[in-house]
Amino acid sequence: MAAVGRPSVLRPGWIVYSLFVLNPVFWALGVGGFIWSLAVIPLGAWFVLRPGMRRPPALVPYILYVVWAGFSVIQIDRATRLLAFGFRHTGYLAALGLAYYVYNERRVTRERFVDWVAMFWVWAIAGGYLGLLVPQGRLSVTPASLLLPRSIAENEFVGNLVRPRFAQVQNIFGVSIPRPSTLFAFTNEWGGAVGLLTPFFIAATLLSPDPRRRRLGVIGLVVSIPPMLLSVNRGLWISVAAILIMVAVRSFMVGHTAPIKFLAAGIVVIAGLIALTPLGSIVSGRLSASDANARAGIYQEAWEGALASPFLGYGGPRPSINPFSPAVGTHGHIWTAMFSHGLIGLTLYVGFIGWALYNTTRRRDPMSIILASVVWVAALQMFFYAMLPVGLPIVLVAIGLIFRADADRVADEPADDRARLLTTGSAT
Repeated sequence: MAAVGRPSVLRPGWIVYSLFVLNPVFWALGVGGFIWSLAVIPLGAWFVLRPGMRRPPALVPYILYVVWAGFSVIQIDRATRLLAFGFRHTGYLAALGLAYYVYNERRVTRERFVDWVAMFWVWAIAGGYLGLLVPQGRLSVTPASLLLPRSIAENEFVGNLVRPRFAQVQNIFGVSIPRPSTLFAFTNEWGGAVGLLTPFFIAATLLSPDPRRRRLGVIGLVVSIPPMLLSVNRGLWISVAAILIMVAVRSFMVGHTAPIKFLAAGIVVIAGLIALTPLGSIVSGRLSASDANARAGIYQEAWEGALASPFLGYGGPRPSINPFSPAVGTHGHIWTAMFSHGLIGLTLYVGFIGWALYNTTRRRDPMSIILASVVWVAALQMFFYAMLPVGLPIVLVAIGLIFRADADRVADEPADDRARLLTTGSAT
């Protein structure tokens, strides 16, 4: 690996380490939901101190989306909405900064970054069990809840961030069910993040040359099944199924049969749990339940709003005409982009996802095959999950690390070969 210059009092890669490995600390402080946006500060300082950073491939549509989304600030009509806009937009910028960071920070190997992100998956699964065991639990007092003005801390959305709950207890098909949310503000955020993080855990463990780590990886995946199923989170189920199928099929196509064998074994285990334990009634009940009518209403409002303001949208979500419905421009990032930033914003975001899918799926090394499934999961989740504050940072880190395989090879090549590789790589 090529060494990068100036000494630092902080460990190389400390921003990623802090966000992912130390995330439970920030959650306990009541700033877990804000830390992703606040990361824009150290990332910005890193850019200033290390000029000449190379852009990871496939990110131009995302950069254009972030720029266009910034213009929509002129549509904001209230101070509180301006604060919310700032929260979202710094999240966009921080996600972009993380892609540059993991792509250019060569003092940390790609494998080490993957390990750190995978640790967040471990914490999330542990939090899932905490939510199931102590469903009414919450951190009633945190440093953030004490420091914020009462008028802000008592806001329902902010309150969920600074006084986080262990789970959301919801009535589903007539039964009160605890749905894990530990480390996140909402249970859907927990499910979305677990879906995006699962490929990192798979890559960190099952690709390891250490057989003990591979065994721990298999054990970890089996242990994760109960909270994933008991969360009754259909989006998470779809995400994990997509990961397993895509990784198995793509690996088989390049001559690796182990993933497809693992997929078959996983199907047998999950089918057995559903058939032989009470999980079966929970899963079947959740699949038969539907909130399609409520979602269809706000989706229709988002589309109509985008047609009414097609260029810049409204700068952010707005209340629905139905007082019992969620805000318009939520429950799916595609609707956020459409309503908040207009049809142009929607086109740029969908273009980013499509371009990222095309470029990342062309990579054929085992780790890139697994990490590319993160982008596929993001393409699915954008229809029903918000991608901020956590989702997009995970996706952009995955994209940056996928292309590290090329970048690291270039760094180690002799000078006469390096120009050739850089020339061919610039096409993407």
